[in-house]
Amino acid sequence: MTVCDPAAAPNFLQRLRPRPPSPGPVVLRRGDVPAWAWTGLHLDGVLAPLWGDVARVRGTPEDPAVRACAFAPLVPQRGAVGQLAAAWVHAGGTPPRRVTVLVRSGARRPDPHPDRTTAEADLVDEDLQTLGGVLVTTVTRTAVDVARWVPAPTAVPVLRTLLPRGLDPRAALRQIDAHPGGRGLRAARATLRQV
Repeated sequence: MTVCDPAAAPNFLQRLRPRPPSPGPVVLRRGDVPAWAWTGLHLDGVLAPLWGDVARVRGTPEDPAVRACAFAPLVPQRGAVGQLAAAWVHAGGTPPRRVTVLVRSGARRPDPHPDRTTAEADLVDEDLQTLGGVLVTTVTRTAVDVARWVPAPTAVPVLRTLLPRGLDPRAALRQIDAHPGGRGLRAARATLRQV
């Protein structure tokens, strides 16, 4: 005589069910698919524009990790997304025309690319975080860089979008005060006070 354990039945049946398909990529580049497929996927509403020739699959949230993935091929391991591009990664909004890649002072800059600008910066590990597999400056470091290098009429609205993402303007001012010498620091203080 066989005794049937009702509790074991769901586990047994679960093994017989087909497995769900593995998730596909969340971010696609124009070069990943044929031109006709790229256009068709947009027309069918499968893809939503993200940045340049990069799109995300509709139904997936557009979060900082997904936005950072848009820049992945343009950011070498020794670099990090910074300035206005980092602000877009953190807060969204209107994407930048080009990604700004920061490298540590003295490091070799990446080769020129039409979608990328590069700059040397004094970066410490506390200024960086990984989002979507890409190094990006933290919200506070991004605010300092935007306030320092972007004219105030453009910088202030961008900095205000970072407030809900954890920007503390007083912490950014303290970070500026920790480095008394350098270009653009006086303007950065004035810009951050407007925020």
